[in-house]
Amino acid sequence: MISVTIRRNNKSQIYGFTVKDHGETDACAAVSLLTLNTVNSIESLTVEPIVYDYDPEGGFLQVVLPQIKEGNESPQASLLLEAMALGLDSVKENYSSEIALNES
Repeated sequence: MISVTIRRNNKSQIYGFTVKDHGETDACAAVSLLTLNTVNSIESLTVEPIVYDYDPEGGFLQVVLPQIKEGNESPQASLLLEAMALGLDSVKENYSSEIALNES
């Protein structure tokens, strides 16, 4: 089962996320598409610093946007992260037995 944890700061802004136990299913492909597109979009379309760690073999991705974590505003990055969260909710609705989606 894929585990996705979305992290929010004290202003309820998403500042990061972690994906674990990624596999080879359709749900995994959807999660990969959403999360990697979000990282690429933040890097390409904003000036927001982004820190990430991943396993090149797959199965793990951890992303943190330090400025948002500290409570600073970043409307563009926040919009991209909220769009990712909506997409992940849709994946959860369609593949509920294959994904655990949590917020902290």
